[in-house]
Amino acid sequence: MVPSSCSKFLEEEVVATLTNQHYQTVEGLESLVAGMYDGLRFHFNYEWAYTTTNYGVDEFTNGGGLDKVHFNTYSSVLDPTVGEFADVWNNMYANINTANTGIRYIPNVYPAGEQQNTRLGECYFMRAFDYFKLVKQFGGVPLKLEPSESLQTEFARASAEVVYAQVISDFRVAVELLPTTPAQVGRITRAAAQHCLAKAYLYRASELNAAFSKTTDLDSAVYFGEQVINNSPHKLARDFADIFRYTRVNDVNETNEEILLGAQFDNQDALAGRYGNQTHLYFLSIYQTLPGMIRDIANGREFQRLRPTDYALDVFRRKDDARFYKSFKFTYIANNANTLPTWTADNAPGPHLVGQPKFNVGDTAVVYIANDKADTRFTTAIIDQSAPTLFVRYYQDNGEVKSNWNISQYLSLSKYIDPFRTTVASQFGTRDGIVARIGETYLIVAEAYGRKSDYASALRYINILRERAGYKEGEDRTAVYYRAENVPAGTVASTQAAMHATEAYFTPGTPEALGELYPPSVNSMAQCFIHFILNERSRELLGEFHRWEDLARTKTLVERDQQFNPEAAPNVREKHLLRPIPQSFLDVVQKDGQALTPEERAQMQNPGW
Repeated sequence: MVPSSCSKFLEEEVVATLTNQHYQTVEGLESLVAGMYDGLRFHFNYEWAYTTTNYGVDEFTNGGGLDKVHFNTYSSVLDPTVGEFADVWNNMYANINTANTGIRYIPNVYPAGEQQNTRLGECYFMRAFDYFKLVKQFGGVPLKLEPSESLQTEFARASAEVVYAQVISDFRVAVELLPTTPAQVGRITRAAAQHCLAKAYLYRASELNAAFSKTTDLDSAVYFGEQVINNSPHKLARDFADIFRYTRVNDVNETNEEILLGAQFDNQDALAGRYGNQTHLYFLSIYQTLPGMIRDIANGREFQRLRPTDYALDVFRRKDDARFYKSFKFTYIANNANTLPTWTADNAPGPHLVGQPKFNVGDTAVVYIANDKADTRFTTAIIDQSAPTLFVRYYQDNGEVKSNWNISQYLSLSKYIDPFRTTVASQFGTRDGIVARIGETYLIVAEAYGRKSDYASALRYINILRERAGYKEGEDRTAVYYRAENVPAGTVASTQAAMHATEAYFTPGTPEALGELYPPSVNSMAQCFIHFILNERSRELLGEFHRWEDLARTKTLVERDQQFNPEAAPNVREKHLLRPIPQSFLDVVQKDGQALTPEERAQMQNPGW
């Protein structure tokens, strides 16, 4: 046994020595820092991308793909053994360890100067970014600031207060070290660090962290956010649709000036990672079974995981806010001659059409109409006599309001549709994932001002986004817009003035506030403002993988789920403001060389889990 034990010890020493030697070279450290960027791709790789961010919230509920439904329903299946919690935990710590390695060795290998600063800045950013993700999901976590060079099993949880302090400290270092413009497309810059730093200050100032918020947090959020807005090369895209208009792999849409940081993907295997960008799968409803349709690359592969709630549709002033029609897919073009529907004697507009196709390949095959319950224009007969298959959110059937939307047919978020995948069945998306964009920076600054009761300053930033969101003079709308909104075809008047918000939108009792769908308990201007900014974040950032963390940090998750997400409402509780510490971690962590007792595991676990 002794030789075997010694052999294993020597093998580990050799590996460690070689690894350390590798990081004594510029080549080795360049490879290490480049490898850290795979940690950004992780957030778009697989089902953890949406289960930990967009399920169990007010904006989305589950569609017909029920594989991960427990994240939305908060059922008893959602417990510390669920794999996605361990996936987030393990991947964040792996990338933190890589960053720690770079922080240790870069000052000894690179000569003082720009390259050393940039590589160190990237490492500090990544460590902060990953700890920020952990503290948002789990609260206090073990804080490890040195690289692991041997097996470690003893860890203690730091408090959320300590973790936030480290996150903010690391982001501040990154701000000082990173360049204004990247040497290569996709590299982290000072503006990305400033944005994340402003966001960290705002999160620390939010309700979940009120016990240790600092009096200067909101001022700091404003300062660093305004640095991005006023003093960086980035600016808002002229058209909201430009942010997500995917015209070609690695085309101009992926270098849009609004994007502060993206996770890079490609149609090359070397940049696909293990999974590629799979976010294109999750928001799509079923179309392949509908008349005249077959699954194809352009329309996407439908995993039907995320179905928008009524709130997600009604929070928009759909007639004026172009973001609504630029965020969803409303029509499908017929692509399957084998399933074209034909007119019957019961629904044909004229006898001569009986037996003829309702439409042909290349014509519109499916139309979705998002309307209000009070809309009496659509009836069973109109739906039956429609040439394209017509899915109407609310229609009249002998005076009864009905809907032919269902768990598999609903409006699909269009932000991530990827027509450049290599095959119809491919899950490997090619488009970059947006980690941070300046549109959110405006909302961070606005929220910080509003929390300071400086509503005039908050509205100044909000209205810049809302003005962009309005239709511009001369801008054409789609045929679905004109029909659904009951606007005369060809209307191209600007709606930008109608998008202008005032303090009335968060003043209790006003018509504007009543239109904002505030929960019944909200009765003060300060409370209204928080829910107003959450609504604005929905309108601007719908489906962009922020929502659960926003509702948790503002402690609005339970109330808003109970109001807007019928599937989540019965089970969501205050304990769900934090995720459980993964059981796989608790099972291996030790204290004084021994496995934790059941009592010690319970002490390390989050309350209620």
